[in-house]
Amino acid sequence: MPKIYSEKEKENIRELLLEEAQIALAHSGIESITVDQLVEAAAIPKGTFYLFYQSKEELFLDVVSNFKKESEGKILALLEELDENHIVTSLTKVFTYLTKEVYSKGIYRILDEKQQAIIRKKVGKEKLLSVREELFSYFKELFGYFAIDDKEDLEGFYSAYMLLLYSFLHGDKIEDLEASTKLIIRGLILQLVGE
Repeated sequence: MPKIYSEKEKENIRELLLEEAQIALAHSGIESITVDQLVEAAAIPKGTFYLFYQSKEELFLDVVSNFKKESEGKILALLEELDENHIVTSLTKVFTYLTKEVYSKGIYRILDEKQQAIIRKKVGKEKLLSVREELFSYFKELFGYFAIDDKEDLEGFYSAYMLLLYSFLHGDKIEDLEASTKLIIRGLILQLVGE
């Protein structure tokens, strides 16, 4: 008979699974991680995993969905601290923070076609597209905070930012990824504010 968990225990287990999956995602792709590894890291029985998720792919989509919730508060706080006298530096700081989070937490891996195929096979195309759209809308929403009157300009900034995120799929081939990323973000911000 399966163990019955209290609501608090369920919440703790879900948080632990999300944390362990995020750590695993940061270090490798979805295909190289097993449910056995996740439950061992979370120190829970394998059967308990399936009380929460039908597959590891479903869990990883939750990690991506959870990213917005986790980062949104920090991003909004950074936006509120903007120094109008140093707007380019301030905005570069905001978007560099966001981009570092996307990279360090492995969120960019959702952009990889091979990873998407693995997820699509287990959870379906609709669920995958829904989570991707949620993430992409978040990025677009952040650019939308700025007074960009021309929709084409907004799409252009968003597309340039997404191009940067796609480059992370080959980040191991870039000599100084952090410096390159910051330089690209600063260039985008300079274009954004028109300086």
